[in-house]
Amino acid sequence: MFAVEVDASVNDISNENKEINISPVLTFDEMVREVAKENGIPIIQAQQELGFSAKSARQARTSRVTYRALSQSLTDNVSYRSTMRFYCETSESGNFRAIKRIVRVEMIRGYNGLSKQFSGTVYVHLEDANRIFYIVNGDFFNNGSTTWNAGVNIGVGRNASIKFSVTNTTSHYQYCYVESRLRF
Repeated sequence: MFAVEVDASVNDISNENKEINISPVLTFDEMVREVAKENGIPIIQAQQELGFSAKSARQARTSRVTYRALSQSLTDNVSYRSTMRFYCETSESGNFRAIKRIVRVEMIRGYNGLSKQFSGTVYVHLEDANRIFYIVNGDFFNNGSTTWNAGVNIGVGRNASIKFSVTNTTSHYQYCYVESRLRF
């Protein structure tokens, strides 16, 4: 008989069977407002972080482009749970729907009144028009400040790695490695 010692400070899971939350269809302005509110930033900054100039924002509004946010929790910890969120431009008609591109990758680090900081990498691959594969690899900290470049432009068959950096931290919370696929 073998005894296995489990390190509770490590979160190492395959996340594919976790529930996926898909937002209702969002207009460009609704998506920008949601990003601004979630991050506590001005609407113009959210628009810029999403990679839209004033001209391309006008085009997105007039062409009636649709967006959705796909979200999935990273952990099952009762005291703290972070969530990955992907804002996607979609193509939808009747029962057909597909992701055209991912325009923003976010890690929601606040939960139940707690906020953690994250230092590491999130790899994102839009494998096909209905499937996002991602890997989260890094460390959570109890304090500090997190920065990252959330605005991306990941088309079908493309990928990107988003680097999260932490400053002014002293208290390690947990290592995290998660792989998952979201189906749209």
